[in-house]
Amino acid sequence: MPPKFSLQTVLDVRQRRVEALEIELGHLLQEQRKGEEYLVRLQALEASLFARLERQKIGELDLFALEQLHHELTLVQERIEQARQALDTWRRRVDAKRQELVQARQDVEVLETLREKELARYQEEIAHMENRLLDDLYVSRAFRHQREW
Repeated sequence: MPPKFSLQTVLDVRQRRVEALEIELGHLLQEQRKGEEYLVRLQALEASLFARLERQKIGELDLFALEQLHHELTLVQERIEQARQALDTWRRRVDAKRQELVQARQDVEVLETLREKELARYQEEIAHMENRLLDDLYVSRAFRHQREW
């Protein structure tokens, strides 16, 4: 039975860290998608308001309605700008979390490589010991066989 990997607890902690980062990244991506959907809805509302504004300009002008539409349009455009800024913030957070996740995965891979090398070294050592034992056994048999003659 191979010896326990001396850094197994560190590997386990790092693997749990990778899992936690994957979950955090998933939440961030979900929030980013919500922000993108919100921005699309705002842009659709903006287009609708522009269309209503154009329709209001045809025929008799209702200055109160035009002013009201202009005010609504201004508010929607402010929200669009805020949504874009928030979306940029989410994208930066997602990118940072991805980088953190990549680094954490690389740390895990390093430890797994060390574990595999340690296991290979152990197996090589066992094979070497088995070969020495077989050599001793063959020499012993040969010596015993020679004494019997």
